[in-house]
Amino acid sequence: MNAIAENFVRYEPGFVESAVFFAVRERSEERVYHRERSRLYGIGDPEKRERAFQNLDAQWFARLGLADPIERAVGEEPLVLSKVGHCLVAGAPEKKAEGAELFVTPEAAGQKEKPTACILLQPASLLDAASLLTFLRHEMLHIADMIDPGFGYEPALPPAEGGPTHDALLKNRYRVLWDTTIDGRMTRRGWAEPALRADRLNDFTCEFPMLGERTENLFGRFFDSESHTHAELVAFARDPRNRARDSAATVSPGSRCSLCGFPTFDFEPAPERLPEPMIARITADFPQWRPERGLCGQCAELYRVREISLRAARELPRAG
Repeated sequence: MNAIAENFVRYEPGFVESAVFFAVRERSEERVYHRERSRLYGIGDPEKRERAFQNLDAQWFARLGLADPIERAVGEEPLVLSKVGHCLVAGAPEKKAEGAELFVTPEAAGQKEKPTACILLQPASLLDAASLLTFLRHEMLHIADMIDPGFGYEPALPPAEGGPTHDALLKNRYRVLWDTTIDGRMTRRGWAEPALRADRLNDFTCEFPMLGERTENLFGRFFDSESHTHAELVAFARDPRNRARDSAATVSPGSRCSLCGFPTFDFEPAPERLPEPMIARITADFPQWRPERGLCGQCAELYRVREISLRAARELPRAG
């Protein structure tokens, strides 16, 4: 196993054993594995025998490459590696229980120790490495958001005024919004097919039918923008109609551009879909700016021209 696994990812022995049993059934090495395992039954001491079984399964787990998608997904998130104490991988009782969670024990909270991430998987899921990698990347982005101070995650959603039924509605809306922001990042990183956008838009439309003709534009606000906060998602989930109206009001014709400050009737139609380098340059000049605040067409064109000029300068051959 690589350095990440040795120092960070820990595997529950029963999960490793089950995963190897599943994997060798699909491979030519099945007889070799069972022959090596049979020899260990001759060890008289029960504790030594159990350790020998665990060591053998760990060796085969690595040999079969079963750890690769797990270690790759974890290793791609610097926040997880730096802010989580370790990651435990264990078996999930059923397919729908698969996922990643973050745990902070009362003792750890009092001593300011790092939390523990736990990944629950069914052993059979390790047989499809490509699908597992996509799934784990999505889950690791959830964990990264949870420990990112900028996101400001809170484990409990505020109670809804309508009681338990509305609590469930709020939870579902929040889940769809959070998944939308994560799958947007997945798509921009090349970790998911572009068709995922249509799937997420369908989920968004079903969860927020009250948005009507503004649905796709507001969906883009979450899918196409890189930075979001827990408070923003909660606020939209609790009151999507008013949040949609607030968003529209910031870019209504005749209002002032959030950058130059001049009133205009020519706003950029979809600022959340501007290229990421362009958004980064705008926020470098205007730290408080967010795509949902909008900008006038003239300011957008100035930044487009600036981006083209910078790109051209980078591509010019150097003298000498």
